[in-house]
Amino acid sequence: MTKRRAALAALLLTGTLAGCGVTSTDVIEVGQPASGAKRPGTTQEKGARIYLMSPTGVKSVPRDAKTKLGAEDAVALLLNGPEPDERVRGLYSDLPRMRADQVHVTTGTLRVSVQMPFNVLRLSPVARSQFVCTAADNETPPRRQIHDVKVELSGGGYTISDLVCDSNNAFPAAKLPSPQAGSGGGGR
Repeated sequence: MTKRRAALAALLLTGTLAGCGVTSTDVIEVGQPASGAKRPGTTQEKGARIYLMSPTGVKSVPRDAKTKLGAEDAVALLLNGPEPDERVRGLYSDLPRMRADQVHVTTGTLRVSVQMPFNVLRLSPVARSQFVCTAADNETPPRRQIHDVKVELSGGGYTISDLVCDSNNAFPAAKLPSPQAGSGGGGR
């Protein structure tokens, strides 16, 4: 008798919804899968985060590994480009072709240096953001934020110093907006 009641209720609900003009549809896929933002100052337990280009801008993408990876390993993953499933989702890289053994990454306290075999001034703003955000994200210590890590890009006789990642884009550290002292948020 319970199964009969459930079937009757389902039939009535279907009839009620159909009477209101609500019809059933198949699943409609729109856009990219949802992704959450990493809380500032938190680190993944395992793997790395690399930054790839998407139709909506630079995007953080997790990469799994058995252990937590640092900036050097994360940059090597970045240089390999997007994986097939990431390409299907529309992700790509704006980095010039380089092998991981051509790029040298060194780290220090809240600092990362990425040395490459060509003129860094020729990197597009997107490529700079990919390098800076990938390096900084994977060297952010606990209780610190990604923009606390300063990244230096060098190559071809040129150096771009003190770059930070903010909102998935690279900026000179001096250009980050900072709160004004004594501006209690009130009017003029």
